[in-house]
Amino acid sequence: MMTISKTLLKKGLTPFRTLLFSVLLALSFSAAAAPLDDAKRAGYVIEIPTGYVEATPEAPASIKALVEDINKRRRQAYERIGQRNGITADQVGVESYRKRMGE
Repeated sequence: MMTISKTLLKKGLTPFRTLLFSVLLALSFSAAAAPLDDAKRAGYVIEIPTGYVEATPEAPASIKALVEDINKRRRQAYERIGQRNGITADQVGVESYRKRMGE
């Protein structure tokens, strides 16, 4: 299976643009990072392979609202990045998950 990074390079994107892609992705999530990290440590939120987060059944309503907001922001970022790079938002999400998990 070809990774998104290889796909980006095949589409003529330079290593610089691929790095820029990664930086933009990271910056798009920094605003909600602290509350999200706290919710993850508490066991209320998990990362899923699609690049989004999911609240566990026992998560309080405030955490579920946070998850909805984060996923909305991620979707917007994935769409924006995908459009700039000629790939789908779903592909960006999967690559984001892989980078977040250190793959």
